[in-house]
Amino acid sequence: MDRYLVLPFWLAGQHFAVALEHVVRVLPALLSTPLPGAPATVCGLVNVQGQILPVVDLARRFDWPSAQVTLWQPFIWLKTSRRDLLLPVATVEAVRSCAAEDFSPALDPRVPSSLLQGVLRTAEGMLLIQDVEQVLSDADEQCLAAALAENGGAPDDAD
Repeated sequence: MDRYLVLPFWLAGQHFAVALEHVVRVLPALLSTPLPGAPATVCGLVNVQGQILPVVDLARRFDWPSAQVTLWQPFIWLKTSRRDLLLPVATVEAVRSCAAEDFSPALDPRVPSSLLQGVLRTAEGMLLIQDVEQVLSDADEQCLAAALAENGGAPDDAD
């Protein structure tokens, strides 16, 4: 692949992006319902047109302070191999097309993070490319699936 399409966003003062192929859509702020027994990274659940989606606080996943939810905060709806989920972020930017040679994968020793897919150089600086499969840890995924099952929520393709 010679080009990457990404959706850039800001979270906790950091510039991130996700591969566009994992983005379902961007939604306005939604009120979530807390889920008893959910992992700390899951803020709650929302119902979007009959689909129950977990809201994941990515800042907590990085051990950063959680941002205060605001009325105009965008949520990125992501599709992972396990389930759909929502990420509240500070702002979302327009989709970018980036050259493959500007991408450094997470396997590169200069990108020491198991939570990232890699880093992308841009004219403005660096974009941290979030690995959507690492938004929830395996332990958080199991805890979420158990909490959903215990509370009657739909597991959304979780195994």
